[in-house]
Amino acid sequence: MRRRRGRTRSYDRELHDRLRPAAGDAQEPVPAGWYFARFSSHLQRGEVVPVTYMSRQYALFRTDDGRLGMLDSQCCHMGADLSRCGQVGGEHLVCGFHAWEFDTAGVCRKIPGADRIPSRAAQRTVPVTERAGIIWFWHGPGPEQPLTGLEFAEDRSRHLYLAGHVLVCHTNLLPVSEHVTDVAHWPYTHSPGRRMASVILRDEGRHFSFRIQPADPDGTRVNHFRPYALASMVNPTTALVTPLRGPEPDATPPPMAFLAAVSPVRPGVTIATWGLIVRKLGPDWLLWPVNRLWAAFLWRLVRRNHRADFDILRWMRPVAKDLWSAADGSTVRAYRRFYRRNLPPPGQDTSDG
Repeated sequence: MRRRRGRTRSYDRELHDRLRPAAGDAQEPVPAGWYFARFSSHLQRGEVVPVTYMSRQYALFRTDDGRLGMLDSQCCHMGADLSRCGQVGGEHLVCGFHAWEFDTAGVCRKIPGADRIPSRAAQRTVPVTERAGIIWFWHGPGPEQPLTGLEFAEDRSRHLYLAGHVLVCHTNLLPVSEHVTDVAHWPYTHSPGRRMASVILRDEGRHFSFRIQPADPDGTRVNHFRPYALASMVNPTTALVTPLRGPEPDATPPPMAFLAAVSPVRPGVTIATWGLIVRKLGPDWLLWPVNRLWAAFLWRLVRRNHRADFDILRWMRPVAKDLWSAADGSTVRAYRRFYRRNLPPPGQDTSDG
């Protein structure tokens, strides 16, 4: 069995070493859906890393064959932290204290020196999946819903997945997740002097999408938009933004798509992140360097746009009572209704595993 620790990131150290939960604070209700856990490229085979979401600590690991598991980090045996002392052995996560072995479903498969495994020897688990270069985990009651909206990027031979930055925000989920629907801030942080507008396209059930466009279209570009963009919520707090050539959706796959994901860590702490899906200009056997240069150019362009919001998002706070103006438009208010209708019913158990 090889001992290999997952590489910790700057946001890991900020979350686990500096930001401590306030005593008595309770986790606010969170909409049912898939949430960002980690970029796929940040968890290699045979690695395990500590993650904290919904005020719970987990051990996220990838087996030697590439399967994913996300288990409660406190070992059911004597409480050792599996995310810090555990190690991957084949297809199991092995506790570093007494070498109990757990599979990706949380079931204990081996106890050294024991002739039987107790029926209660199991870890709480969270459903995980991997799409578009991101590891997602499910939060919500009942069986998990399909993760839709990313089917166009399933073919890895035609797409590159680029990890963006992870920003630790000192506020709750909603103020950060609604940011992508707030087109009124564009002329002040992204496109100086260029007012933007939005048109809601679909708003029902688990679906919410809208078009972003200049308030006074004149055919010019707005950064990487030209000048329209389609924003669809693939999850209650994850937006997929794709450029459009005109006001109507394109039938062809987009050359580039931007994913903005927000996940709650604990009361008053949220992470916001972004990733990029880039369609290759041609097969790698012919255009490998060109594909990478094209993707790197787009990544730098998006990073410059995203960094404009860093200080704003990091220190946002919800106001006690909303104060709206006519310039705010209707998209943020519509998004809040979408967010709230996906909250679990009062008293509904949302625990998994």
